[in-house]
Amino acid sequence: MSSPILVLGGTSDGRAVTDALLARGEAVIYSSVSGMNAPDTRDWPQLTNQVGAMDGEEMATLLAGRTVRLCVDATHPYAKAVSQTAMAACGEQGVAYLRLERPGLCKRREDVHFFKDYDEMVAYLKDHPGNILTTTGSRELGHYAPLPKERLRLRVLPTSGVLAKCEELGYTASQIIAMQGPFTLEMNVAMLRQFDIRYLTTKDSGSLGGVAQKVDAALECGAEVLCVARPGLHYPRVCETPEQVLDYIINGEETV
Repeated sequence: MSSPILVLGGTSDGRAVTDALLARGEAVIYSSVSGMNAPDTRDWPQLTNQVGAMDGEEMATLLAGRTVRLCVDATHPYAKAVSQTAMAACGEQGVAYLRLERPGLCKRREDVHFFKDYDEMVAYLKDHPGNILTTTGSRELGHYAPLPKERLRLRVLPTSGVLAKCEELGYTASQIIAMQGPFTLEMNVAMLRQFDIRYLTTKDSGSLGGVAQKVDAALECGAEVLCVARPGLHYPRVCETPEQVLDYIINGEETV
């Protein structure tokens, strides 16, 4: 069996490309922070699951110790620090690095307000009254601290850790929508109308992130969509789909 491929996952695309690689008989190290939705090693003897965040030294050690031949970075488009760490570690160890990232959707829509960062978006919200639905994730909730809490409704994952964080930040149960997607257009519309939402905040997570359904629902309800732009990282090689990753591995660099 050839040297393993490291997949930095935690996303649906990361899991999809891992499943495809395993089906081809490739040895894979699947890395994710939480281990949720990781493939089962009982089904794939050539699979190793690596759970937990890695710093640069730990990632370099993994690359060298397992003689990894390729790193596929399929982390979330906004996981800037992880991608930077991976590119640096791969460069240090001479391991090929490949970014798997679907194109954003919001940039192609004139009805979305873009902001370079959370500070800029929150400054806009401070000057514009009305209820806000946040769909940017629990890790970003601290950015909304300058806003009156009564304006906010938080759509977050229904895990005990996330709910505890919301409560620690001072939000009440009536402000927390703890649900796991995907969310249909109709579900988004119902939430926006239920809470009289004027502004929906989102990340540009791409076609698998439910962004199109959020934007369409907001337009139907007369709400504004506020989107924090993706980090402006320069990747040495980029694939937009798991299929392109397989083409790269099978046919070589010229397909990317």
